[in-house]
Amino acid sequence: MQKRSKIILYLILGIILVSNSWYIVKTGEKVLVVRFGENVHIETTTGLKFKIPFIDRIVKYNTDELHQLEYGFISHQEGNGKDNRAVKLGYTDNQAESLLLTKGSYIVNGELILQYKIGNIYDYHYKVDDKIGTLRLALESVIRRNVQNKSLDDALLNKEVISAEILPEIRKKVNEYALGIEVVNVEIQNISVPSEVKSAYDDVNNAKNEKSGRLEEANKYKNSIIPEARAEAYKMVEEAKGYKSEKLGQAKGDVASFLQVYEQYKVAPTGTKKRLYLETMEKVLKNAKNKYIVDIQDGAIKYIPIGQ
Repeated sequence: MQKRSKIILYLILGIILVSNSWYIVKTGEKVLVVRFGENVHIETTTGLKFKIPFIDRIVKYNTDELHQLEYGFISHQEGNGKDNRAVKLGYTDNQAESLLLTKGSYIVNGELILQYKIGNIYDYHYKVDDKIGTLRLALESVIRRNVQNKSLDDALLNKEVISAEILPEIRKKVNEYALGIEVVNVEIQNISVPSEVKSAYDDVNNAKNEKSGRLEEANKYKNSIIPEARAEAYKMVEEAKGYKSEKLGQAKGDVASFLQVYEQYKVAPTGTKKRLYLETMEKVLKNAKNKYIVDIQDGAIKYIPIGQ
């Protein structure tokens, strides 16, 4: 009976030893094998693996699982949905960290989500105690430095640009701190003006819009009046050129006529003078309403109704 009891005891001990000599690595998992407080092996392949029972300690990390860090707000979760996933009901601002300063010392609220995976499990397990707190501080440092170099309008309107700019910076800091974390993505959920100063911001924004509207109207007027002025100036120049050409032609004609008369005068001065006198009198008398002929010797002025 005693022998049988020993056999049963040895059998139980054997089962315990065997069951503690193996562990399973699932897909997406990486394992630290810790022996006497020190890491002796990192297992990265899946399957059934051997360990020294009661001496080796197994620490597993899922390196495929996507984790999420919320910055500037706190989401509320309650209940379970499908696949035991938490159901989000809403969120509240965390102004202790969400308030950011832009260029010009304007205040905005910033809300971000950082997605990460566990990358280097050795660093993640051994290097830093408060990994999430350190990650949060690194994110805060990067986002504050970036936003303080942005104008208010850029900060409010260019969330995608800021997200793209801070992603490589936060990755660099995480590597410097040896957190063992792989930053997958940083997405800015919202950047907005706090409700306490929104009315003042709206006033400034309205003033800017009014200024822009007036500048646009002024540019439209300028663009309409300048072509008109240029057209008018061109018209005046062309008219002046035409007047100049007309007067030059007339002057040249008068000179030619004078030279022609002068040549005739040199040949027959008396006849030419008489002809010029008669032509001139014809032009003068043609437009006179009443015509009088005066006899110098008689001394009296007599009205002769010429042409009646």
